[in-house]
Amino acid sequence: MEKKQRKIVVTGPYNAGKSTFIRALCKDSVSIDAKGTTVVMDYGQRRYQEMDVALFGTPGQSRFNFMIEIVSKDADGFILVVDSSLPESWPYAISILNEVVKIGKKPCVVAANKQDLKGALPPEEVKKRMGVEYPVVGTVAIKGENVENALNMLMGILEG
Repeated sequence: MEKKQRKIVVTGPYNAGKSTFIRALCKDSVSIDAKGTTVVMDYGQRRYQEMDVALFGTPGQSRFNFMIEIVSKDADGFILVVDSSLPESWPYAISILNEVVKIGKKPCVVAANKQDLKGALPPEEVKKRMGVEYPVVGTVAIKGENVENALNMLMGILEG
């Protein structure tokens, strides 16, 4: 029987928590970074039920946008990580999402990260203000809270 594998891209604005999100899901993840920020990509691999899941994280700074298209090639789905306490970063998150959709319409889940910070908006409010149709899951990646739920939600959509 052929082994199934899924490629998930974790993307979003600078400092949203993408590397931490991947690290929470994949203990042996690697990050190619400089001065604490991802400059090439993050990578982690894990089992999900009967398949391997490869998670690829994109850099969040706009000067590395070209990496989003490269990393997103042949992706099965996306997790868009946003800082739920920093709504001013959401327009850029939406532009990233629009680029991803151009690459190929694939399932997406939004992780409204940093729910533990003062001023963090709840997932329903993030969804409303961002104007997205995708499911939004509140997460605290640094503590590993709800990151599994975000992945489970995306995998459920993929397995549909």
